[in-house]
Amino acid sequence: MPRGLNKDYSAKMTENLKKALTEMLILSFLSKKDMTIYEILKILDNQSDGVCRIQYPYGVIYRMSDRGYIEIAGKAVSDDRRRIHYRITDLGREYLEKITDEYENFLSGMNMIMKYVEHLGEAAENNH
Repeated sequence: MPRGLNKDYSAKMTENLKKALTEMLILSFLSKKDMTIYEILKILDNQSDGVCRIQYPYGVIYRMSDRGYIEIAGKAVSDDRRRIHYRITDLGREYLEKITDEYENFLSGMNMIMKYVEHLGEAAENNH
């Protein structure tokens, strides 16, 4: 019996796609200005209507910090809360350029494939 696409599979696929793009998005923001995690999360959530919401951002922040892509730019206290500002490093800029190129190449390839598939569908309709 064929199995249909279930919600768990779809959610996992969405989560994996988000993880793959999160570093690129965060580094893109930090390439423009130093930011706190809160600022980054707020932009991601607001500008994507919640689609790019990150539930647990600290893992990706710590991973990028450990790899040398970002570093602490400064710390501030406001409203009795400690705010850590992050900045992109030169290595992070190089990595951002690399993953952005890979992303654009992948999207270009996907678009070519989808156009081909669309053409196949049109050809099949014309044969009936």
